[in-house]
Amino acid sequence: MPKSGIIFILAALFLGAAAVAGRAQESLGARLMMDRVGDIQTGSYTAGDNVRFALTRYAENYLLRLDGDPEVYVLYAGPGSLGGRTLKFDSGGTAIAISGWGGMTIYTDAQPGGLPTDRTGEALLPVLPPVPLTAVEEAARDEGNHIAYVRGIKLTFVADWPALAADAALRALTFDAIQNTARGIDRFTANARARAAIAAKMDTVQMVSGGRPTIALHGKTLVVTFVPEHGFAGRASSHGIARALGQMLSIPTPG
Repeated sequence: MPKSGIIFILAALFLGAAAVAGRAQESLGARLMMDRVGDIQTGSYTAGDNVRFALTRYAENYLLRLDGDPEVYVLYAGPGSLGGRTLKFDSGGTAIAISGWGGMTIYTDAQPGGLPTDRTGEALLPVLPPVPLTAVEEAARDEGNHIAYVRGIKLTFVADWPALAADAALRALTFDAIQNTARGIDRFTANARARAAIAAKMDTVQMVSGGRPTIALHGKTLVVTFVPEHGFAGRASSHGIARALGQMLSIPTPG
């Protein structure tokens, strides 16, 4: 594998998750059935003894927020078995399954076999909070320090600081994208082989805005591109970053 110019398009992961939804349109009968069964009900939920989460509509997609997890995940709807539905991460991994008659199961890292859920009420749509430039700069330092402490890998997170100083919306999504990227790297480097690969091939993570979510390796710089005007859907999740790194470096990574 060459040391520079390695490019993996995260948009392919988004499209892969979204393409599943397209198979629901195979026939008029299938579409009509899907309208009647497996409906996705938004709201706040509990699962098991200590899992609480909120599911809200976001254009044609959904947002998932788990209590105790700072990340907001964009989920993509598609058909499930026996008239059910699935909600998938941008990596293609299943986050939530809805049975044909409405029962919902959530899948987490701690409970990969799934937990049945109970709806407890309504949920508010999350928004990206405004952040000052100093908070973005601090996040970049903190995430690099965290990865160094937890995984033993030295990475420096950088961005176009003058551009961020002039654009509040860009600051908000850059702040969010830095955190997602760091969580994705942390998720990917849970095993020794992945840690060795990152340490050998990367020393900088550069955040840039662009036309579609991508990651690209130029020399030892991982360039992470996000799309500010698309909001939450314009940046990869930690799951998407981890899966993309795994494909880039040929190291299998769970969804």
